[in-house]
Amino acid sequence: MTPAPQQSRWRRHIAAAFTEHLALKASAVLLAIVLWFVVAAREPMEEVASVRFQPQLDSAVVLRDPPSMIRALVIGRASEILKLSNTPLVIRRSIASDVPDTLVLTLRTSDVEVPEGVEVIVRDVEPRSLTLRFESTASRMVPVRSALLVRAPRGTSHVPVQLDPESVTIRGPRRAVTQLHFVSTMPDSITLETLPHLVDVDTAGLGVAVKPNQVKAIVGRRRP
Repeated sequence: MTPAPQQSRWRRHIAAAFTEHLALKASAVLLAIVLWFVVAAREPMEEVASVRFQPQLDSAVVLRDPPSMIRALVIGRASEILKLSNTPLVIRRSIASDVPDTLVLTLRTSDVEVPEGVEVIVRDVEPRSLTLRFESTASRMVPVRSALLVRAPRGTSHVPVQLDPESVTIRGPRRAVTQLHFVSTMPDSITLETLPHLVDVDTAGLGVAVKPNQVKAIVGRRRP
C-alpha cells in the first residue's frame, strides 16, 4: 500500500472521530463535567474567610479606631464555605470599663465562632493578635439623687421629691466616668410648695462635666 492511500484513510478516521455521533459525545462530555462538579462540591477544600470582630464594650468605653481586618483559614465543602458569605465567622470579646487606653488581644482559632448550621473547621486565624485603642475621654448617662431637705408642717408624712430630668450626661476622663454611678443635687432645704424649684447638681470634686448642671425639683406631687 502506497503512503498516500494510508494517509487518506487516517484522515477519514480522524475526521470521523470528531464528526460522527456528536450528540452522544457531547452528552458524555457534559455528564463528565457535571460529575466533576458534584465530586468537587463534596470534597473538602481550604478557603480564607473574613471574620467579624464584635467587641462587647462597657457603656463608658469607646473605640478610637476600627479594628484591623481578621481572616481565618477554614476547611469544608464548597457549599458550606459559601454559606459564610451570608453568615460570617465571628469573634466576640467583653471589654470592661477599666480597660487601658491600648489593649492587645491574642487571637486563637478557638475564639472564632462558626455560625449555627455551617459545617466548617477553622484551621488558622490571621493576625494572631489585635491591637485596640480606646478614647481617653468618655460620656454616659447617670441618675441624679436628691440631697434636698423638704420643710413641711408637723404631722406631714414623707414628701416625695421628683427630679426632672432624672438622669444627666457626664463627660470626662474615662476612669473618672466609670467610677461615677450617680450624681447628687446640691444640699439645700426647700418648703412644701407646688411650684418647681431649680437646683444645681453638685459637681465639686467629680472631675467631669455634667450636662445639664441644673435639674427641676417638684415637691409634694408627682410629675404627670
